[in-house]
Amino acid sequence: MLAVINPHNVSAQQLAQLHRYAGIGFLANLTNALILTLFLWSIIDHMHLLLWLAAVLVASGARLAHAHAHRRNVRGVAAGGNQSLMMLSLTAINGLVWGCTALFLYPALAEPYQLFLIFMLSITSAGALPLYIAAPATYLLYLSCVLVPMILMLLLGSDSVDYLMALMLVIFSGTLAITAWTMHHGLMESLHKYFGYQSLASVDGLTQLANRRTFDETFRDEWNRAARASLPLSVILIDIDNFKKYNDHYGHQEGDACLRQVAHALARCMRRSGDLVARYGGEEFVVVLYQMTGDEAARYAEQMRAAVAGLGLVHERNETGHVTISLGGATCIPHSRDNPEDLVRAADDALYRAKEAGRDQVCWKSILTI
Repeated sequence: MLAVINPHNVSAQQLAQLHRYAGIGFLANLTNALILTLFLWSIIDHMHLLLWLAAVLVASGARLAHAHAHRRNVRGVAAGGNQSLMMLSLTAINGLVWGCTALFLYPALAEPYQLFLIFMLSITSAGALPLYIAAPATYLLYLSCVLVPMILMLLLGSDSVDYLMALMLVIFSGTLAITAWTMHHGLMESLHKYFGYQSLASVDGLTQLANRRTFDETFRDEWNRAARASLPLSVILIDIDNFKKYNDHYGHQEGDACLRQVAHALARCMRRSGDLVARYGGEEFVVVLYQMTGDEAARYAEQMRAAVAGLGLVHERNETGHVTISLGGATCIPHSRDNPEDLVRAADDALYRAKEAGRDQVCWKSILTI
């Protein structure tokens, strides 16, 4: 069985990884800035040092606040692209605050203090590496903002020692960049394995549809989402008509083949990425439709009924002579105080009515007040 991995899940996990360690990054930035400030306190104008320290605090604090806002609301108001752009902007600002020390502090320092400043910039760059392995391109941006100004300052010097230090920083930067990409590949392999196993655990082995556990989790999430937005949610329960007679007459292997073909026909009817069709148990299937009115969902159900009938699978023990399905659906606008199972029970009642009325048809309960 092949695991189908949703790339959006991987991207979301990468973004979560970046935000997860924002607090550690803030503390590391602040600690390094305080060490540098104390070390240079006696030789650099206090106002300049305090302004720079304040800039570090504000830039790091903004990134931390953004991370906390994202973690409080995972769905977020902004789209994923906006989240990434915001992260890049805040990362660049953080890096430039450190990089500007090469322009404003380095020229005013004597040689031992210059070496210490280079050392602190190197430590800051290397210390940020584990925090950015989920997004190596973002780390390269940060690395460039921190070290490139210092490299340029050294190259503008007239001393061969300056050139040697610039070369060492270039080699050091390259080593960090290679390490970042290597660690990133290791992380991505782990994420793909994790989501691969998760995908396998969420799929029904026979039909390759989502399994009952996935339905339960998805239905709960969609119920909460519909309740927050006051939008309709529909559930359709589907049963293959006289399937026990099919199994008894044709055998269980043919019964399994029938289940697979019906499942594929139902899956082909799913046209929206957010819709879910799952195996509910035995010969029963279930569909969850978000933000669709009762009339729209009922038409959807009729398309599924026609799709299965169109397979033309012979079923001599069924009234029609071929495999058919009965469908029962219900729609409601959920409220957080309501019980989601009431919607499933309403769909089950509608399915019972469809079977009592002669099978091979759709019965529906209109918008419910639960």
